[in-house]
Amino acid sequence: MKRRYLVSALSVTALLTSSIWTSAYAVKFTPPATNSAPSQATGGASRGNLFTPPARNSAPSQATGGASRGNLFTPAKGNSAPQQANGGASRVGIYYLNPSTAGASGSAALIALLPQSFYGTTVSERPTIMVHLPASNAEEAVFSLKDESGNMHYTTTIPVAKKVGVVAFKLPANAPNLAVGKKYQWFLALKVNGQLSPSTPYVDGWIQRIYPSADVATAMQQKDALKQATAFGANGVWYDCLATLATLQAAQPNNPSITKQWEELLSSVNLKEIVKAPLVSVN
Repeated sequence: MKRRYLVSALSVTALLTSSIWTSAYAVKFTPPATNSAPSQATGGASRGNLFTPPARNSAPSQATGGASRGNLFTPAKGNSAPQQANGGASRVGIYYLNPSTAGASGSAALIALLPQSFYGTTVSERPTIMVHLPASNAEEAVFSLKDESGNMHYTTTIPVAKKVGVVAFKLPANAPNLAVGKKYQWFLALKVNGQLSPSTPYVDGWIQRIYPSADVATAMQQKDALKQATAFGANGVWYDCLATLATLQAAQPNNPSITKQWEELLSSVNLKEIVKAPLVSVN
């Protein structure tokens, strides 16, 4: 399996410069039919050693229909990550943290909560992005968002000291809105030992804001978060489906039905290893 390695700290810096459950509302997530990772000339996307990827580890290129990875995600048609020669995506941080800094239990990897295509849509102008943080000595993470042309859209540092588990980062009010129809690539890197370095663990992914469908718009007018998550999932709106279900799980951690839906959603995109990770927030 090929991995992309960062050649210098400079290159890193440049890269980063209350619903009641009923069985009628099972969350199903449908990924986009052309749901594929960016094409790249220098190797496929790296997912780390948590998984055993097939040979020539890359997302399938396909003109029609996409692979469904479970019953929780239903892809919308016609959406895909940009195709580019020098791009790339890493759903699991290329470098694991030093085992001596990792906890005795739980994943020791930095992981982006994304489908295996590294791509998802949102109807929010300032969406929530979720990442699994392993135990580490990092006190800050660097987050940045670039447009398809590589222009910086937003960048900030995030306090992550003693944060372990699935972290939700919502773009703040001072961040520029995402433009409808435009695709952005986001990056999150941990400043291990207080700095970025060639071995900095980082993850990245793609996000595109879309107009809500009639079903989603109707669900958004209701106060039932589970109905909203169901509508987001059925229409392939990954980021909002994930964030809405995570909010439900955090609010009702002892609700076995909600917990089951949360675990099945992550398992459906091959993130079974972190289904038991605690949910934490950084903003």
